[in-house]
Amino acid sequence: MQAPAKGYIEHMNSTYNITDSDDKINSEVCRRARLARDPRFDGEFFVAVKTTGIYCRPTCPARPPAEKNVLYFENTAQAAEGGFRPCLRCRPESAPHSPAWRGTSTTVHRALDLIQAGALNSESLQSLANRLGVGERYLRKLFKQEVGVSPLAVAHNQRLLFAKKLLMETDLPMTDVAFSSGFGSVRRFNSALRDSFGFTPGDLRAKRKPGDNCADITLQLHYRPPYDWEGVIDFFARHALQGMETVDENSYQRNILVDSLPGQIRVSPIAGRNALQLVVRLPSPGQLMPIVARVRRMFDLDANPAVIQDALANDLVLAQLAKKTPGVRSPVVWSIYESGVRAIVGQQVSIQAARNVSGRLVAATSEENSAFPLPGAISRLDDSHFPMPTRRRDTLREFCRLSEKSETPMDLDSFAQLKGIGPWTTAMVAMRGYGDTDVFPPGDLGLIKAYEALKTKTDDSQTLKENIESWRPWRSYAANLLWRSLSA
Repeated sequence: MQAPAKGYIEHMNSTYNITDSDDKINSEVCRRARLARDPRFDGEFFVAVKTTGIYCRPTCPARPPAEKNVLYFENTAQAAEGGFRPCLRCRPESAPHSPAWRGTSTTVHRALDLIQAGALNSESLQSLANRLGVGERYLRKLFKQEVGVSPLAVAHNQRLLFAKKLLMETDLPMTDVAFSSGFGSVRRFNSALRDSFGFTPGDLRAKRKPGDNCADITLQLHYRPPYDWEGVIDFFARHALQGMETVDENSYQRNILVDSLPGQIRVSPIAGRNALQLVVRLPSPGQLMPIVARVRRMFDLDANPAVIQDALANDLVLAQLAKKTPGVRSPVVWSIYESGVRAIVGQQVSIQAARNVSGRLVAATSEENSAFPLPGAISRLDDSHFPMPTRRRDTLREFCRLSEKSETPMDLDSFAQLKGIGPWTTAMVAMRGYGDTDVFPPGDLGLIKAYEALKTKTDDSQTLKENIESWRPWRSYAANLLWRSLSA
């Protein structure tokens, strides 16, 4: 490995921002990061080599090219638009998703999340714009300004990279790979890979032969280290619902519904790699892309732990936790709708009591596959299935009725307006449903208890309320650190 440039460590400890004051990519920061193969920057930018026509992750093990032959891009779509194809050695499609996209406007951020889940594989750009509440022309303009490429270019690049991932990690037949990746036909799939990568699907798969049974699909989901697997799996274990979820120290497994048909996912760590293994069992592989996107969100695989830890370590109380459990994550549940049900059921009761009630709802609505019940199934249950105050039961039923009528998840503003919904419940849905990184549930007794217990070990004279603001924009991670301390 080539030695890092002089002053690299000091420079990188002071900033993780790859853009300068004009929002242009900082070539000097990128140069130092790629020469050091710094894992903190994996997925933050990509290195394109003009002499080979290939783009790589900054952690690529290949010999570093000369700086005069290098171009830097903030995401893979920009590199692809520039005419570069992905490296077969470091596999850019496996890098954590670019945080450059996370800094965009709310509209673009929502659009990118939908595209990542395969929205443009089955609907038009106009339909996507309608879902976002903007015009198609305006959406194109936003993407050009903030991402640098069009929404269709982002979607096409994602289809290509997802297809490459399936070809190199699974035994799915070529036809299934094509349709799972969002291509409308096998012919278009073959042509797109050949034009963009310079290889046919058969070349990419090399000597691997498709299996006869593709019920189980196994993929690797990469992340930036460190990763607090123990903290994440502890969260899922404490909230697991009997009959639907199975959790042990080395795996998380749950039943799911895909287009009303039963499926199953299993997630576990991979020894010696900065990745989790996802095993998916589906009635058909067509919904694989959105499921992978959901699992990445559930396990918070796109976070940059170095940035988060540096910010929280400035607090006397949190510093001890951040050092003790590096790589904190803020996990979410399977869907926004599920987070709403869990949050309402969990109002003013213990986690165990909420689990028992939610487990009863699963059992009462399940037939063969014990998956989380659909909204209509809950709203039609009689009162005997709701061991809770009448007002809370009515709130839950109303939320489920409204969720059943809508094709999209209820937005937070509408959720907060429901009778019986307060700030704590809304905050929990924002954190555990929407994956908001900057939420601290007000009045949470567990957080108050954890903070006060830790504060006695420091010289910090400020109150919890005074310190909360200094944790922006990572208050969700601060909350998870404090909850984590209660079970340590």
